[in-house]
Amino acid sequence: MQSRARTWKDRLAESLNSRIGLTLLFLGPIHFLLFFILLFPFLLEIYISFTSWEPLQGDWWLSTFNYGMNYFTLPQDKRFLWSLARTLLITVATVGAEFSIGLFLAQIFVRDFKAKKLFTSIYLTPMFIMPVIVGYNFYMLFQVDSGPINGILSFIAGSRVGIRWLDDVYLAVLSVIITDIWHWTPFLFLILLCGLLALPKDPIEAAEVLGASSFQVFKDIKLPMLKNLIIIAVAIRALEVMKLFDEIYIMTGGGPGFSTETISLYTYVQSITKVRMAYGTSAAIYILFLTLLAFSYFLRPIISERWRAKT
Repeated sequence: MQSRARTWKDRLAESLNSRIGLTLLFLGPIHFLLFFILLFPFLLEIYISFTSWEPLQGDWWLSTFNYGMNYFTLPQDKRFLWSLARTLLITVATVGAEFSIGLFLAQIFVRDFKAKKLFTSIYLTPMFIMPVIVGYNFYMLFQVDSGPINGILSFIAGSRVGIRWLDDVYLAVLSVIITDIWHWTPFLFLILLCGLLALPKDPIEAAEVLGASSFQVFKDIKLPMLKNLIIIAVAIRALEVMKLFDEIYIMTGGGPGFSTETISLYTYVQSITKVRMAYGTSAAIYILFLTLLAFSYFLRPIISERWRAKT
């Protein structure tokens, strides 16, 4: 018995002293926690989406299994489809504007000039502000009577301007877009600036010696070398805009009507306000898989290129 005990202990000590054993010893508890913090709730969410559970009806494990009928109902829900289309519109508008402004400013900040560090710090400040605070500040800025934006327009026009930014169907969407552009353009600016600073100088200097203009150098040399970085940065930003919630909830609450209701706000209303937890969960997972498919398609060239480079 003692020899067996020693053998078992020796094997355990040998396993723990190995590279795999040490990895499991230190990372095992972390992965165990991550499973219950991240993976288990996600699996539970998938299960709930295949049921008809509503919290007011009782416990989730007693709910009726409906074999995914929620996923067949969602494409027939006009409010869901409009919220999806509205989210895509806001995503395209904000990410396009943020990328254009960020790239333009990154081109300027690549060069050295006085107070460059100061202006860089000032310009990066918005991205460190909490979305809730940004939403409240822009809610106050767009007020009809006391809002500074209408006050500035009244001063320029020489008469009172009372634009109802958050009460008009189209202007409310525009206000949300302006808010997100102000908040997150510095993010793309920072990524693009780092990418431009990291570019090799030899091809750029060679093109300039051969007589290429600044625009030609930018279009034919810098942009192609930044292609992968641009795709990844735009993908990250687009994913974040798809989850836009805080600013819209504070500024408009999804109104007027449903004109600013994004998919995140739609799932919130269905799950929390209307207490249709299973249906709201199905909408969230539906969008998740659509987003993953879309971004997998767009990121496929980068993945294929990396794979070919390794092989």
